[in-house]
Amino acid sequence: MKKAILGALVFVMSLTANATLITTESFTGNFDNDESRFYISFDVTADNSLVEFTSWGYAGGVNAAGTTILDGGFDSQLFVFDTASVLLASDDDASNIESISSGNSWDAFISITLDIGSYFAVLTQYNSDYLSGDLVTGTWSDSNTSGFVDASGNVRTSAYAFDISGANLANVGGIGHNTTPTDIPEPSSIALFGLVLAGLASRKKFAK
Repeated sequence: MKKAILGALVFVMSLTANATLITTESFTGNFDNDESRFYISFDVTADNSLVEFTSWGYAGGVNAAGTTILDGGFDSQLFVFDTASVLLASDDDASNIESISSGNSWDAFISITLDIGSYFAVLTQYNSDYLSGDLVTGTWSDSNTSGFVDASGNVRTSAYAFDISGANLANVGGIGHNTTPTDIPEPSSIALFGLVLAGLASRKKFAK
């Protein structure tokens, strides 16, 4: 079932993603609550490809799309998984960009070498960690915060900003779990999840 859900998700997201090779893709939006997550599906088309992931929401800056991101977003963390939900990399607080409003450097950065295949990156708020099951419907720990307050007690906003970059990327697409994207040319999260569930139902019907 886990592989079926992730497989259906990859297929649906690829319908609205960029099918040609790209070098960078930027995503921005807002989390609807403290336990929200943003998923990025992507393919790597050559072995030993360097892929980098950067969050901009906490301290702000200029993302790969040239958009100025305001300081003040929540304390984010990033994860990279394969399609079997195996964690390949994670990071929190790696950026050296300091937030003017809080004085902390709590954005996330991952640089990883990947082989040909399909992968997921997941952006969450700090302390919300993957525990078990399917990445979308499985168990994640609570962030243990309310109203996007960071570990130092600073009140932050729900805004996120995220870049993925690499020389051999294709089919990059995003879907939010309780998020409001602002720059993703795709159907709504509800519609995408509906298509995923419909795909699973068809799979079961066909198997009978």
